[in-house]
Amino acid sequence: MKRLVLILAFFVSLPSFAQVDTETHRFWQPGAQLTFDDFQGSVSDSAYIKKLSDLHIYHQVATGFWSALDVPKSKRDWNKGLQEKYYFCAAMEKSNSFFIVRDSTELKYAQLIWDICEVSTRISRRNLAQLQFISLINEDESIKANGAISIQYMTCLNDGKQFGIEVTHAFFDEVVTTHDEQAYQKFRGQIDDLLDELSEYATTEAEIRRLTTNQPDKGYILAPSLMGDFKQRGEIRY
Repeated sequence: MKRLVLILAFFVSLPSFAQVDTETHRFWQPGAQLTFDDFQGSVSDSAYIKKLSDLHIYHQVATGFWSALDVPKSKRDWNKGLQEKYYFCAAMEKSNSFFIVRDSTELKYAQLIWDICEVSTRISRRNLAQLQFISLINEDESIKANGAISIQYMTCLNDGKQFGIEVTHAFFDEVVTTHDEQAYQKFRGQIDDLLDELSEYATTEAEIRRLTTNQPDKGYILAPSLMGDFKQRGEIRY
């Protein structure tokens, strides 16, 4: 089946408010559950609604993988070994999310799509965390690898994004368009297992606040440039 890119509403802009949850967005946190009230969008394009309905798709959930990399503001701080800081979160935009059929089945599908986005952020965090320490050959200790995060940031970011896009597409093909309960339970179990396995890399409130305020910590600035993806994937939009 042709991949359903048109109905996955991904967004990249960052709002300028400080609350963890806002009137316009929900942000994934442990225990977070979407509700019918979170879906506040409406679509006047009847042709678009018909296209979704013909594919047996009866909701749209607009999920976004938000990210930022902050680096020390001064060369002196770099030389002192101050580390880069990276931030990710899985967000849901209320005004671009809606139901054609408002029922519990569509809601649980939307929740799983949001959970997939959270797993994506955890994969990126895990991959970056594994690069933060290098072993000294002649010393029985580890030190933080100053600058390693800046070098690998885009590659690790794209690792998470690629996972999210591929699994979400598979979920639409195998579950959302078929309403196959057995297939849903398979995906639900796999994502729950990953959420548990990667629990130490869960989105934090501090990350959400950094991304929603767009304000780096004192002594830091948003990285003015980023190294390219070592896997040469360009910028993956998710």
